[in-house]
Amino acid sequence: MSICYFNGKFLKKERVKVSPDDRGFLFADGVYEVVRWYEGSFFDMESHMARLKRSMKEIRISWPEADSFPSVALKLISKNGLQKRPSLVYLQVTRGAAKRTHAFPSPPVAPTVYANAWGFNPAKDLISAGIETILRQDPRWNRCDIKSVSLLPNVLSFQEATENGSMECIFVRDGMMTECAHSNVFFVIDGKVFTHPESENILSGVTRKNIIRIAREAGISVFEMPVAASRLNEISEAFITNTSYEIAPVVSIGKNTVGDGKPGPVTKLLRENFDSVIGDLKG
Repeated sequence: MSICYFNGKFLKKERVKVSPDDRGFLFADGVYEVVRWYEGSFFDMESHMARLKRSMKEIRISWPEADSFPSVALKLISKNGLQKRPSLVYLQVTRGAAKRTHAFPSPPVAPTVYANAWGFNPAKDLISAGIETILRQDPRWNRCDIKSVSLLPNVLSFQEATENGSMECIFVRDGMMTECAHSNVFFVIDGKVFTHPESENILSGVTRKNIIRIAREAGISVFEMPVAASRLNEISEAFITNTSYEIAPVVSIGKNTVGDGKPGPVTKLLRENFDSVIGDLKG
């Protein structure tokens, strides 16, 4: 039976009741974070907290107890018996419940804060073999740097990928490949790694940041530069990063096979080095 956190209390999940006037329900007026638990430690909680606070600041939501989230997350792991299981903790903060109007509530109301934890076992064998992706024009708004709960374009794009037998959708904006429906994306050209720079066109991924660091520590050249979709035939390797997949090799982009259609040496090295970092977390 799942134990959740809701507005300052730990409750059985079935006891959580969200108001029909909640602005997250009515307007998708909120932000979220997802943190990975590795059987002993959270992965880079500091970066998740920094991104959470930035997202709240950008849309002007105030949650004075935000710094309590690491403690809340740890208690959710304990209360749900997940200490020795790979798990995810989800947090959502909305502007709260108020009479429906587009303007912010005046005076402000308390935010609605919800968090939940569950065991998570990614399909590592499937992921390590490489995933197929589709390539589509980016349908999202112009503030992809905010981790907003307003994810309809992402949902529709990921569903299209699923219906096409793929595991991700890579977005193209102004001719440049930006990121995916729920991942950041990297490309290897002539042994060098390229990924779109941080901007309002992508979400600053926590795994992305760590992979850039791990790659540079391994002596791999990393360029935070956009890659044009017209350069697909130059790409020898590609991979995506996110909290759940961690690092997943990409073996095809649309109808284009990446390299020889198998995970390449750069991706494999980064996977091994990332696994080493995770091993240290587990102790």
